[in-house]
Amino acid sequence: MENIIEVNQSNIETEHICCAIGNDPVNRRRADDKKAWMDQRRGDGHRFIKADLRGKVFAEFEPAENAWAPIRADGYQFIQCLWASGRYQGKGYGRELIDRVKTEVLAADPHCRGLVIISSNKKRPFMVAPGFLHAMGFSPVDHGEPWFDLYALKFDVDAPDPRFEDRARQAEIIGENGERPKGFDFFYSRGCPFNADFSRLMADMAMDAGFEVRLNEIHSREEALALPVAWGLFSVFYQGQFVNNAIYPGKSWEKYLAGLD
Repeated sequence: MENIIEVNQSNIETEHICCAIGNDPVNRRRADDKKAWMDQRRGDGHRFIKADLRGKVFAEFEPAENAWAPIRADGYQFIQCLWASGRYQGKGYGRELIDRVKTEVLAADPHCRGLVIISSNKKRPFMVAPGFLHAMGFSPVDHGEPWFDLYALKFDVDAPDPRFEDRARQAEIIGENGERPKGFDFFYSRGCPFNADFSRLMADMAMDAGFEVRLNEIHSREEALALPVAWGLFSVFYQGQFVNNAIYPGKSWEKYLAGLD
């Protein structure tokens, strides 16, 4: 198995960052945007480790109190992404990455309470499979509608359970007057290199179809804590109701829009 290396200031210009792996201009721009976001987050303790190969095998993590996700888990480390895709699945890379994260965080802080990650009740796009998390010793400690579960691997068994922000558990947008907003609301951060492009693409298609649209980019921990859903990277709402946390390809989104009243 290849070595696990960290992408940091010393090598970020030459190392790929796994998600946007193509050499075409669009993916190079997306990779540059993600690297700029990582550089911005470095002061918050955000870290990126990966297998020393050209493939999607990586983990991103940071102190949970700095995470751009609507969670309260002081003293824990939040795993934003954990991914081994394609031909690298089923070869032990996920376990190797988790073990490396544990080693790294405990070396930096022997009093770290544990690890937290957002998943679901079954395998869903952009989420680690819950079966894998159970096998690694994680347990669900909180739930957010409609399908988000917060998992924790405690190093300190007496540590308090991490939790979602109360508003994030509801997965709906309701104004102060009790009314729901018209049209679509998109929430995204540049923690994923595809989010900005696809949010705008989906928004443009919705506007072309005659819908009102609001784009909300997350720029801070405070904005992430105010999210109306438990997932921090990307989400879309229609008429105040959560639709999905997965990006729709063009044809799928076009079909979804055509099916709305």
